[in-house]
Amino acid sequence: MGKSQLIFVSIISFAVISGFIFSLYERSTENSHVPSMSYVDFCNYKDKCKKLSRLVMGTDHLQHDDWTQPGQKSMSEDDLFKLLDETVKRGINTFDTSRIYVGAIEKKLGKWIALRKEQIKKDDFYYDSSFNPDRKIYVISKGGFPHDLYFDLKLPLTEYSPALKEYLSMNKTLSVEGLVKEKLTPGTYASKLFGEPENIRKNLTTEIEDSFNNLQGLKIDIYLLHRDDFDFINYSKLDRQQNDVKKILTALSHSSFKDFVGAFGLSNWSTERTKTAFELSDKHEDLVTPVMSSSYFSLFEMSGKPIHAGGDQFKHKDMLNEDFLKGMLLMPYSPLGGFSILDKPEPKWENARASARRKAGLINGASPDPYWQNVYSAIFNDGGFNEKRYHRAKTFLKDFNEKNNSKYTLDQLLNAYVLAHPRTDMLAIGPITIEQLKRTIASLELATLLNKK
Repeated sequence: MGKSQLIFVSIISFAVISGFIFSLYERSTENSHVPSMSYVDFCNYKDKCKKLSRLVMGTDHLQHDDWTQPGQKSMSEDDLFKLLDETVKRGINTFDTSRIYVGAIEKKLGKWIALRKEQIKKDDFYYDSSFNPDRKIYVISKGGFPHDLYFDLKLPLTEYSPALKEYLSMNKTLSVEGLVKEKLTPGTYASKLFGEPENIRKNLTTEIEDSFNNLQGLKIDIYLLHRDDFDFINYSKLDRQQNDVKKILTALSHSSFKDFVGAFGLSNWSTERTKTAFELSDKHEDLVTPVMSSSYFSLFEMSGKPIHAGGDQFKHKDMLNEDFLKGMLLMPYSPLGGFSILDKPEPKWENARASARRKAGLINGASPDPYWQNVYSAIFNDGGFNEKRYHRAKTFLKDFNEKNNSKYTLDQLLNAYVLAHPRTDMLAIGPITIEQLKRTIASLELATLLNKK
């Protein structure tokens, strides 16, 4: 067993750590220096290699009301831009976004990038002149989300699976005029990746062009298909055969996307289907090569129903394997990101569980939130396994700080731990304050210390 594996086992036996920031209200002393940033080389086709920051700024919750606490409001555009400025000044040059993220954040990100186009080229914009060596901002966007029939109320009969149409017909949801909303349940989704390549291409074209326009004409560096081919009823997968991977890759390979997207990747695809996509592209020169895979990876493993419909997760044993999905960049994330679920009102597991129960509508008088209903089921209703993992990590951190005369926080340990896995190329993070941002970046240094132990 190697050094990395030994330290993984010594922290918590199962050793799966959160991708996104867990910003507890434990405070470390301010670093006397600005933590360093590291970069990965991304070389695609005949393009010049790009240096992408290992930490990728997630934007999903930057404009999300009531996210960290009841009544919390999203920040103003001015404060948002200050946070984005600070992100780049500290070396992060890669951003994860989407047209469907809350608060039109992709459009606001595009506006900020356009305003900072010249500033980011200057050395004095950065705390360290070695930061962002390319002097460019890189964007990872995503799409391919299923149609939400609860709101669309349309179902072009030639584009969706027979299994879904049969279900809707049997439940008298489908009529000649369209869909009967009274018969629909929330979480009724129709895949955009089903059918022939031309249907898939049409489904994706609007999304990709919308994101391109949101980013004010900035070419998207990597565009992730943020779900595989699935239909859902009440957020649960409809039992049917998935579309052939080759058909999906054929759609992505269409020349019409080249002006908008530099490369494609996969998000929340199973390991088996991801491997199939990569191997097919290797055999067929005319098929686009998926360059990145992004899935959930957290201290709190998902059990049973995933946190969101169609979600998938990397496993600890896989991320320890240097050959796992070799040839692709791996960018883990945790959709719990942006704040700690363990800070309600102080970092205790029982407080986190109570907060999740409230958001899930399981406490009298609370309004149910479908996302948090899944979170509670996947994370907190697992027989206590995740709670034990949390306490193991907390005990390890206490001992580590005492032995090393350090003051690292639990959120830094969690992020450092996932960064220490051999197959973590990049890590999507979700700080929503400058203080959280500073602590998250410092986790890179802690990851280095863990691998030296």
